[in-house]
Amino acid sequence: MIGLLPRRVLPVLMYHRIGEVGQADPSLTVTPPTFARHLDWINARGFRTLSLDEAHDAFRSRRFPRRSVLLTIDDGFDETLRTAAPLLAAAGQRATVFVPSGLLGREARLEPSYGGSQAHRPVSGSIVDGAGLTAWVNAGHGVGSHSLTHADLTKISAAEAAREATESKRLLEDLLGREILDFCYPYAHHDPAARQAARAAGYRAAYAGEPPTQSLWALPRMMVFPDDSERRFARKLYGYYYWLSAWHKRVLRTSDEQ
Repeated sequence: MIGLLPRRVLPVLMYHRIGEVGQADPSLTVTPPTFARHLDWINARGFRTLSLDEAHDAFRSRRFPRRSVLLTIDDGFDETLRTAAPLLAAAGQRATVFVPSGLLGREARLEPSYGGSQAHRPVSGSIVDGAGLTAWVNAGHGVGSHSLTHADLTKISAAEAAREATESKRLLEDLLGREILDFCYPYAHHDPAARQAARAAGYRAAYAGEPPTQSLWALPRMMVFPDDSERRFARKLYGYYYWLSAWHKRVLRTSDEQ
């Protein structure tokens, strides 16, 4: 996918926390004014936010509609959905939340597990409950599975990973009365066993992070940070940030080998 020239790929943006910073990790928390500004940038460039069905069709066919983007939110904190929903409605856009269904309506403390040089704080708060998630869906937004308990599937047994993927799907389908077809790996971590767990559970695709792949079981997403400039956000929105990021990593790897 990464050659001398960029090849367009559907941009998938990944948010974690939308709301007031408070005790949350400021590096992963987008405030309401910042999220509203991101939506303004999306609208100003004429982009349309896709549903999970539309995104899946694009990834499966490798035909990516121009000026389209999939907005995703991980974890499903109650404050995040209550904050995001009216802002999305005002902008005429939609988003998808990936929720750990075994934690619905409960207080959760999600340990940081992202790589890189920046240390992230644990993320704590109340996960949306069933009524809140139903209201989110009724407003036209999407839902996918983020496992049962937000466990890192690469650090548990195959049997445990299978349960995390299967039971999460069942609980969400029982609650919402609709089929849940898309999975998102907690912490974006996956390996062959995790990918097999998602396939065996009956999902059609699974979302991860970077680098970009052509596999439906490791679909790429780009993290949105609160301090993203308009220029950097635009690179993500147009899908070329994938290529630039992979090119930069390749240059660093080549330099290390010399």
